[in-house]
Amino acid sequence: MQMKMDSIRVHMSITTWLWITSLHMCSGSPNLSYWGRKVSLMGQPCYWQLSDRCVVPELKELSVCITFQRDLGTSDWTAFDYKQRGKLSVELGLTGSRKQLKVWLFGKENTVDLVEDLALHQWHTICLTWSATAKKLQVYLNDSSLKEIHINGSQLAGCGMLTLGVSHNVLGGVMNYETGKELMGSATLFRMWSRVLAGTELAALRCVEGDVVRWSQRDWSKSASYCQAEPDSNLICEWQKYEIAMIVSIESKLQEKEKLKIILQNWFKDTFHSNISVHGIFISSSRQQLDLELGEQLEVQGSRVSSNGTTAQRYDCLVHVEVTPKKDVWAVQEEIQRCLSPPYHHADGVVKAIPGSLTVISVEELSNNTESPLHTTGPPALSTASTTVFQDTFYRVILNASINITPTNPENSIQNWLNVTLNPNHMTVLNFVMTPELPISEKFLILHRYTCTFHVQAQSLNVTETKKLIVSLLTKPYTTGSEFIEVLPGHINVSHIAPGSCPDHDQHTLQGLFPWPKTEPQETAIVLCEKNQLEKATRFCKLDGMTDIAMWEPPDLSSCERIVDGIADLDKVNVTANNSGEVVDLIGSLVSNQTNLSHSELDTVLNKLEDVVAISPISPNMGENIMEILSDILHCKADLVSFTNKILGVIESVGDQMDFNGETHNMTVPSMALQLVNVNSSQFRGLTFGVSSFTSDNSPQIFVNETFVEKPFTGAVASISLPSVLENFFPQNNTVRPRIQFQFFDSGGLFKNPHDNMTLNTYVVSASVTNINVSNLHQPTIITLRHLNRVQAQDQRMCVYWDVSKSGGGGWESQGCVMWNTDDFQTTCQCNHLTHFGVLLDVSKAPISELDEQILVILSFVGCGLSSVFLGVTLLTYLAFEKLRQDYPSKILINLCVALLGLNLVFLVNSWLASFDSRGLCVGVAAIQHFFVLASFTWMGLEALHMYFALVKVFNVYVPSYILKLCAFGWGLPATIIILILAIDKDIYGSEWDEDSQNPLQDTSPFCWVQNDNAFYVSVMGFIILVLLCNMSVFGVVLIQIRRMQANKISSSSTSGLAHDLRVVASLTFLLGLTWILPFFSWGMAAIVFTYLFAILNTLQGFFIFIFHCLMKENVQKQWRIHLCCGPLRPKDYSDWSRSVTGEGRGRQVRSPSVKSEDTSSMRKISDTSISSVNQMIA
Repeated sequence: MQMKMDSIRVHMSITTWLWITSLHMCSGSPNLSYWGRKVSLMGQPCYWQLSDRCVVPELKELSVCITFQRDLGTSDWTAFDYKQRGKLSVELGLTGSRKQLKVWLFGKENTVDLVEDLALHQWHTICLTWSATAKKLQVYLNDSSLKEIHINGSQLAGCGMLTLGVSHNVLGGVMNYETGKELMGSATLFRMWSRVLAGTELAALRCVEGDVVRWSQRDWSKSASYCQAEPDSNLICEWQKYEIAMIVSIESKLQEKEKLKIILQNWFKDTFHSNISVHGIFISSSRQQLDLELGEQLEVQGSRVSSNGTTAQRYDCLVHVEVTPKKDVWAVQEEIQRCLSPPYHHADGVVKAIPGSLTVISVEELSNNTESPLHTTGPPALSTASTTVFQDTFYRVILNASINITPTNPENSIQNWLNVTLNPNHMTVLNFVMTPELPISEKFLILHRYTCTFHVQAQSLNVTETKKLIVSLLTKPYTTGSEFIEVLPGHINVSHIAPGSCPDHDQHTLQGLFPWPKTEPQETAIVLCEKNQLEKATRFCKLDGMTDIAMWEPPDLSSCERIVDGIADLDKVNVTANNSGEVVDLIGSLVSNQTNLSHSELDTVLNKLEDVVAISPISPNMGENIMEILSDILHCKADLVSFTNKILGVIESVGDQMDFNGETHNMTVPSMALQLVNVNSSQFRGLTFGVSSFTSDNSPQIFVNETFVEKPFTGAVASISLPSVLENFFPQNNTVRPRIQFQFFDSGGLFKNPHDNMTLNTYVVSASVTNINVSNLHQPTIITLRHLNRVQAQDQRMCVYWDVSKSGGGGWESQGCVMWNTDDFQTTCQCNHLTHFGVLLDVSKAPISELDEQILVILSFVGCGLSSVFLGVTLLTYLAFEKLRQDYPSKILINLCVALLGLNLVFLVNSWLASFDSRGLCVGVAAIQHFFVLASFTWMGLEALHMYFALVKVFNVYVPSYILKLCAFGWGLPATIIILILAIDKDIYGSEWDEDSQNPLQDTSPFCWVQNDNAFYVSVMGFIILVLLCNMSVFGVVLIQIRRMQANKISSSSTSGLAHDLRVVASLTFLLGLTWILPFFSWGMAAIVFTYLFAILNTLQGFFIFIFHCLMKENVQKQWRIHLCCGPLRPKDYSDWSRSVTGEGRGRQVRSPSVKSEDTSSMRKISDTSISSVNQMIA
């Protein structure tokens, strides 16, 4: 038993000293114990893992315990998971599955069967022990041994990652949590020891802290700040033996170690309650700190570092105490922390525990030895703060110093004298200022006199004696080399000052909240960074040289990371007048990278901007940055209609509060402009603001004229002219000039439309006077706005203004505004008040929205692509199989397919070729596109002509070289038209982005086409209408003729029927191009429907021709089976199927010869032959 106790004491001594020397490694922040607290492990988003500040070493033996309870009965759960970094195998872990425990060690799973599953809502303690020597893994549940498992292994890998309640893996340095097998409950008291504990020891030491991993804040980190350990009254654990580790600052003239121990013993005796007895005090060698050198390593919140060159003696101290009777661990820790926090004053000085260094843990055994467990050969524990040795007093000194020679640098000479004279007496010179005077002659010696003023910081509480000492020291002559400095007794004045202290206050910055403590002059306050708590922020409390008052200097936050990683984190930042500029810069950096902002993100950004303009003065630079942010918002993909008033309010506040030099200031950013004018009330004769040019994504070009323009203003994108009667609204007898601000907006999505059939067709321009509501003007304001899209004379326009008071976040109103003048390109309005103005357009006759336009473009390209493919298939079929092209209808169809294929292919590449910005190339593309349009409609007309000959002129009609003549007409006529146009004026063709475009305001994709309206209406629209009228006529005649022929047929095997009729109608419709008449019906509410039908049916014309004239045609199907199929699908009959109306050779007749007869039999033959002919053409 004695041997066992000696072993425990030796082990305790080693771990105790390791605890001292590793204090900083594992406790960078104030050590708050988690004893009596539990952590919730209910899955996302709260996860707990071992802190990087506490490293698991390589272990040849270990014991680990965890206490947990399950709140949800999941089939699989994880208690803890320890893995090497970068490895997927579990080095050490504990999981469960129904009535089984699964213990993981060295990547292997070991199953332990349970009698019943672990009960829900009850605490369970599971401990694991393992030794490399014994090669044995022991599993305990609630102090009872469950199973002993033989395990081979040399040692547990060190420096791994440990998570509670969830498995994990580390990929690319990033922690990933594996969901699905989390412990849905709570955990507490996870501890690890570097030795094997027997079952009885585990039960006896259930309230003892581990020596590798402890249940304390220093050893654990959480995934989010709101994931906090929660107190639980059921987690009471009473213990009597404790170890206190801390860094103490002892200010004493006594440096002998034994005397210092006496001081500490007296401190503990006077501080602790009678129930706490001290059993051992261990002190390491002293660590002296000079000035701020060690202070640069400090990490303790609220500590102060002296800057006056003083030092303080620091010692690493370990104390063993016993509490009688034993109490709850958490309660004892709280009591000891509270007792040792205040400084202890003794006869020779002051003793205090450095804040943040004090930790209290429960231990297995105590030692009565008062010597250090080991000699101080290991690395020292870092101090965590420094303090001043004395309380300082401050003095203002004014003196006249005389120097016998002209020094090269008199200021340095005098400062060196002051330092050499005062520093040895624990005094420091601050805020030195020198003023030279004229040289004086004294006893044949020319003296150079200098008036000096400075502060003295003295480490003394006796003000009277210190003042006398300063005068005495500085009035002694000082000689160095040939230089002589003297201050006469009557030329010095020393006065005591009371600068006070820098007050404690909370500072909100982008790096977080910094609670600066009350700090004495010339000391530095240190606060932990909010996000990266291993780093510190410092702030110096300076004695001001002018006011003799202690004042805070700006903090040094360079080591602290920003707490804002995204827009959502802006809610963590409190805007103040001091940090408003940084907040604006931060918002700008966050928004500039966004292409899409959610509703909540927009709300956060605009709320912060509102805070900035509400509490901070606006400089031109800050105003420019705010305008840039708002411009980025306008250009991102976001729904802005609910934020219109907020955005307008921010801009209004920026203009009202901006402080700038001169009478005018302007800011232009993409999509917006702001013009500010400080006017002279007595000389105001009107004012005109305008935007001379503007293109999307560029800054507007603005101008200001100090005149009122009564007539509609031309030559500008937007303008607003204020009358001279506005002077009546200016404040009278006011020394501050009234400010007028003008605003310009690209409409974008900022201003919503009032209803479906009205849309904003201009940019928005506004005018306002700071803090004045201007209404009921006797002379109206003139607003001229250019239309975004050219309008027709019959289109309805309305002058409106934006009413911010309208329900639903503002809206357009027309009261007080009338339309004065309008044409196709611009509208001029007259309004009797000032606000944001625009012009609405009735779009009931032009309902194509931007979304519909994008959809129609996609449908057009997809349809043309499909048609091109199937037209190619149709051509390939008819050209490959000779029997298919032996009749006239097939040859005409081939030519029509060639024309349509050319039309579709050129359309598909038109925009791409136009983007090369080559004038000649674009003219060529436009001419080819025009040629195929005319050729397509020409061949549609020839299809109708041939159909008329075949079905209406049913008797013999001989046409020599029939197909040759059709080809000459079908291709020659379009070519002739194109040649004539090019000969007359080749500039008729071009791109819609050309400089000579007819509509420069229209923002479309480049497209090479006919640009002259007259040429377009004659050579395109006129030609198409003429062909469609002829085709519609033939279509009607053919349908009547077919119906009449079918009515004359008596046989029950007649092909007439509803399905056949619909097929005939559809086939003829696409073959004759009758779907091109749909645009003529695109009016009123049905316009969008007909537009979609037009885009779908016409782009798919080639596809439908393939369906009706290739896929559904029996003779084509037969040729496919003959030449492309094999086996049973191939027909056995290879005989010629063609017994139709045509044959080979010149002078072929359009139809089979018919006999002129009046009898029914003859008429029936004619009908059968005619119907067969139309079937040949359309089926």
